[in-house]
Amino acid sequence: MEAFFVVNPVAGSGRARRAWNRLQDLVGAPLPSSLTRAPGQAVELALGAAHEGYPLVVAVGGDGTANEVVNGLMQLPPERRPAFGQVSCGTGNDFARNTGIPRRLETWLRLLREPHLRPLDLGRVNGRYFLNITGVGFDAEVAHLGGQLPTFIPGTFNYMVAILAQLATYRNQLMRIRVDGRSWEERCLLVAVGNLPHCAGGLNLCPTARADDGLLETVVVGDLTRSEVLRVLPRVFPGTHVRHPKVQVLAAREVEVDSDAPLHWQADGEVMAGLPARLDAHPAAIQLLAPAAAAAAGLPQAAQRQAEPSLPRHAGRAR
Repeated sequence: MEAFFVVNPVAGSGRARRAWNRLQDLVGAPLPSSLTRAPGQAVELALGAAHEGYPLVVAVGGDGTANEVVNGLMQLPPERRPAFGQVSCGTGNDFARNTGIPRRLETWLRLLREPHLRPLDLGRVNGRYFLNITGVGFDAEVAHLGGQLPTFIPGTFNYMVAILAQLATYRNQLMRIRVDGRSWEERCLLVAVGNLPHCAGGLNLCPTARADDGLLETVVVGDLTRSEVLRVLPRVFPGTHVRHPKVQVLAAREVEVDSDAPLHWQADGEVMAGLPARLDAHPAAIQLLAPAAAAAAGLPQAAQRQAEPSLPRHAGRAR
């Protein structure tokens, strides 16, 4: 399958550049590509490749690079939109973890030579598309701080350092939440809205989110004390934090989160300022180059959830 590669050479503290050079060595010839030189440029490069008629545009980098490439491709109407792929070599690599995209380059090349495409849902927040998770509150403030830490600190460890630092200063905030027309106010640690389960280098924050059901998984983590946060945090890795009585999970097509506090929001690890955060689901928005097993996966759970939007998947307390 003919592909154009958008390469972020500084992703993963230079791992992306090394992976890109190795990939071309394995192919034995130069591949059509452009290298980014500034944040945000992957959007333009992906859009340019689409206008040139490439049927597949591949992000070489981490989740931030993938996010930018998708936002470039989504500027085109569906009938002109190329498929999307990723060579995952960033810091957190959550999109590859979520979708089964192989990290080994030799295996990834087989994927390119024997391509399988599957439709992929996307989320959108304030006009920006996201692949994994958007969060407001504690996780976004952690991501904001983590972005200021040295880039040589690995993804999950970076997140843990930022978590420990924020635990000393962060205060739960009163948030106004609307999920498919149902509204309430609650003091929250965070609100996470997931198209896929993992973020921050492996945290299973939205454990039952799937990008093939047309819905977003909304995880509302209520007014946890610091000691409760410390007890719940290890449970985020296996995804069992959603069993805590102060956590509720809802499936939704549209979500809005607002607060009077000066909070950030993050989408795929990219931090933005300014609430409210208005989110909506975009079913089957783009075709993904994926392993055959993922491309052929059945959707029995998705069909059930599409029939039951905005119902709690796990409600810590009734409202």
